[in-house]
Amino acid sequence: MPPVFEIPVFSAAAAAVVVDHGATRLEINRAGSYVAGGLTPTLAEVESISKAVCVPLRVMIRPRGPPSSGEPDFLYSDTEFQQMCHELDAFVASGLLQPARGDGFVFGILKSDRDGHLSVDVDRNRQLVQAAGPYACVIHRAFDLVLGDGGEAAVKEALRVLHECGCTGVLTAGGPGSRGAIEHAGTLQKLVATGRAANASSKHIEIVIGGGVRSSNVGLLAGKVLTGSCSASSSSLVAFHSSCLADAAAAINHGAEGESVSGDEVAQIRDVLASLNV
Repeated sequence: MPPVFEIPVFSAAAAAVVVDHGATRLEINRAGSYVAGGLTPTLAEVESISKAVCVPLRVMIRPRGPPSSGEPDFLYSDTEFQQMCHELDAFVASGLLQPARGDGFVFGILKSDRDGHLSVDVDRNRQLVQAAGPYACVIHRAFDLVLGDGGEAAVKEALRVLHECGCTGVLTAGGPGSRGAIEHAGTLQKLVATGRAANASSKHIEIVIGGGVRSSNVGLLAGKVLTGSCSASSSSLVAFHSSCLADAAAAINHGAEGESVSGDEVAQIRDVLASLNV
């Protein structure tokens, strides 16, 4: 089977378009929040999308975008963390999501030591995982800030921490940088290989590759990341994540009005993933 093809959406209209053109999972964000990197949607937004499609849904739990002060992102106050807990609890209680379908949540919380060194906040992330109960939980690209040099030791330690949090997946570009996943293909390959070994021990963590993924590079990226790993077990371990926006600049400049998706781009990525020999 082709890898899971996940797309972040900001409206029910976009959700319907991307599913119609081949998306197999959706990440739901609040309308107008693309410029902030995606924020927690409302219950009404999740309800409208859940009625429009039948693929697995992952709900973003993120109270705000990056600080305007330039400080590192994903460091949350006690008040912000409590907001995240309340929002997650409300979605669990709503009955809008279905754990058997693969629905779940996406979030990520870091902490900083006295020297400014960032690490995954295991305690807070674990609390959210436990509150989510049977739903899948994915750490988002906050993870990219703690991957260190991307060497084997750093990758193994990063995956160990994810297991400690209790999450089932991680959305990652393999590290920070403007070029996204392509820039860190070597680290991503290590993540997949290390994750595959852990999967053999029933410690499955899905590696969701995102960050600048487009139809023009997804084939090259998949070839690099899955080198030496092209098997059914590997393809089930890896997913690909792309915004497929019709015009990212419009989304930044015009908010919700610009958050339309390109059905053609979705279909092209779908076709590339379907052609992979896995």
